[in-house]
Parts: sequence; C-alpha cells; structure tokens
Amino acid sequence: MRVRMSAAGDDQGELRIGGWLPPAEPVETDADAQVTQVIPAVRDEQRPPRPVPTHGPDGETVEEPKRRGRRTAVAVAVSVATVAVAVGIPLLMSASDQPKPPDQRVLPAPSAITVSDWPEPSATPTGRPSRPPASRGAVRGAEHATRPPATNRPTDNAAPPPKTTVTLEAEAADLDGWASTRRVDSASGGMVVTRIGYRRSKLTFSTPAVAAAGDYDVVVSYVSDEQRQAEVEVNGRDAGRFEFGSSGGWESVKTMTVRLPLAAGPNIIEFSNSDGWAPDLDRITLTY
Repeated sequence: MRVRMSAAGDDQGELRIGGWLPPAEPVETDADAQVTQVIPAVRDEQRPPRPVPTHGPDGETVEEPKRRGRRTAVAVAVSVATVAVAVGIPLLMSASDQPKPPDQRVLPAPSAITVSDWPEPSATPTGRPSRPPASRGAVRGAEHATRPPATNRPTDNAAPPPKTTVTLEAEAADLDGWASTRRVDSASGGMVVTRIGYRRSKLTFSTPAVAAAGDYDVVVSYVSDEQRQAEVEVNGRDAGRFEFGSSGGWESVKTMTVRLPLAAGPNIIEFSNSDGWAPDLDRITLTY
C-alpha cells in the first residue's frame, strides 16, 4: 500500500507502508489510483495544544498526571545531591590539610599541700586574709632592706674650712745684688726694699708649706712714684711679667693682687726686672 502526503506550500511526498522493495520506477495501475489518497500534512506549530481533562465523566475533579510530579521530585533530588557534593568536597579537602595534633601527655599532679603548712590568716582593715609568706628569693619590703652605712657628707650649711693667711716682710726676705732697704714710715715695719732690677739684683720670698697645689692670690704691697714692671718666678719657673702703677709717691704704699701657681708644700717666689728698675717692695700676703 502506498500513501501520498502533502502539505500546503510543500512538495508532495510519499509514505510507503509494507515490506521493503528495491527501488524501481513505480508503475501506477488503476487499482493503485483508487487506493491512493492525498492527506494534508499538519505542522507542529499549527497543532492546537492537547487539552488536559480536569473533570471526569461524572464531574469529579481529576488531578494532573503524576508523571509531572515525579519529574519535579527527581529534579529537586538531583539539585540537592549536586549542592551536597559541591559543599562536601572542599570540606573534606580542608579536613585533610589540617596538621596532626601533637601528642597530649598527662603530667603528674603536684604534691598536695596540707592546711597545716599555711599560717593562720590574720584580719586586715579591709577584711581580706593576709597573703602566705613569701618563698626564698622573693622581694622583701623596704623595712627588710639592708641600708648602706652612713657616710660623712658635707651639708650646705657646713662652714668652710678655715684659711691661713701668711704675711712675709720684704726686709726679712733674701736680698741679692744691689737690693737694699730704706726707711718708709707708711710701710709695714717702717722699711721697704729698693734697687731691684737691671739683672743685678732680686728679692726672694720663702713661703710656708701650702696644703694643696693650685693658683693662689698673692697681695703685693709696693711703693713707686712712676709706673714700673716686675718679673715673677715661682719655684724657678716664669710666672709672668706684671705692671705696677704709681702708688702716689715714694712715701705712699699701694697694694696689687697677682695670681701665682703654687705647689703643695713650701714655695720660692722671686721678684726681678731685666729691663729696668722694679718698684720698691714692702711685703706680700698669701692666703691658703
């Protein structure tokens, strides 16, 4: 049997039903012409949707086919399984990366302390019990600290040690060369030493022992009617060249303070002048 099918706007085709025959040019007969019928083909988009019955023959409500519910349940199960697998794999991987915990060993319990080892608590102003006694090596309070021995320290109000003042008369010193004495009523002892200088004469004082070495102020009493100079040596070393102004006349005495380096013990102070005359000297006063 052979059925021909065609659709509007399409070429006619053939639909054969029966056993397979080798391709051959069909030969139409009158019998075939009677059976052959053209059936129009219908496209899928032109087919109306198949109605789903909601009521049965007796008017009762008919539920939708259970086939759709089963598909929905299968889809939900597949989604849940997929999420579980996606979440479980990272957790398993992170658990495998965790380091192995160290071995935990149980230490022996400390020895028990009996109540008799502690002193009886004493009441404090706040009502709290006192602390147990400190063990050896603990820091003690200030009342237990060892105080250093007291030392004799000078206080600000302590009086300074007394100083010694020594006055040496020129006429009692060592005169050398042309040096000589003359009478001056205003001078100490009424005498002065004159004609010191020009590299031909000098005057030397010998001081008592000085307690400590250092620079000391020496007050020189002299007489001169003009400005003169004097060279000073201490223990054979040059101590400087000093300028002495006029004292107001050959009968007037004036003082001048010079600072000289003295050694510990006795010292030798020498006055001279290599370029001219030195002033006439009355005395020197040393405080140490």
